[in-house]
Amino acid sequence: MGNIRVMIVDDSTFSIAVLKRMLQKDGIEIVGTALNMSEAIQKAQEIKPDLITMDMTLPDGDGIECSKQILKHLQGTKIIAISAMMDEEIIQRARKVGIKGYLQKPVDQTDLDAAIERLFEGEELYGILKNNFEEAFKESIFSFLKREIGGEVVVEKLADHPMTTSSSGISVAIGIIGRHDGRLIMDMSENTALAMTRKILQDDGQQIDDAINFLSEFTNVIGGNACSLLNGLNRSFGLRVSPPTVFRGKDIIISIGDIMSESFVIKTDLGDVFMNVGFQKGDVEWM
Repeated sequence: MGNIRVMIVDDSTFSIAVLKRMLQKDGIEIVGTALNMSEAIQKAQEIKPDLITMDMTLPDGDGIECSKQILKHLQGTKIIAISAMMDEEIIQRARKVGIKGYLQKPVDQTDLDAAIERLFEGEELYGILKNNFEEAFKESIFSFLKREIGGEVVVEKLADHPMTTSSSGISVAIGIIGRHDGRLIMDMSENTALAMTRKILQDDGQQIDDAINFLSEFTNVIGGNACSLLNGLNRSFGLRVSPPTVFRGKDIIISIGDIMSESFVIKTDLGDVFMNVGFQKGDVEWM
């Protein structure tokens, strides 16, 4: 758990010393301490810690109001409330202002470690996902098309994709559910979908409704295989696909949105396929 910068806020120098010893045992850097609310707010803005352990009782205010003031300026900082009382009303107020966890005094080393690991696991996972999702989806669609239709398959990344784009005829969107959620969009013309369906099923009698069903299942398979590849890197991703939604019509506008995403054009002998896949960082749940 190294590289996490922590500030301790507590009106007891003894409690500060105990927490400091626990945190340093894990290799965590203590970048500051504060004995009251005004000192905590000032130091937090100067230091910008990754994590603050916040006593709920302070001589010039309470930990909830102190946290609220700090989070106005430091939205990326995470706060764990620490109190001698496990009061449901206080817990609800703490959650409302953005505090991410609640530990009861005397703080147990195991509980403290688990709380911090859970808070920062998401950051690490998102970094892994960000660095690997592109290759996973490229590999998934390339392998499927090469195996099922053969011929030339070239996956080209679009250097600068717009926020919206027009459909070529049939679009399928599926949600990706997990520690960090995402979305996959596939789009191709009716002619391409029909040609691929007939080639894969080796049946020239396939019609457009069959092609629409094919594209729906095609998107589901690409998404599922890519999620399996990513889950193989880290099981904590817990990625899975939701049922597909199909849209048909050249007048349809595909909204890419502002999540972290990449767009690709996959060129095949039977026509082009557009693919966009993106993920957004999941919020840390209350612990």
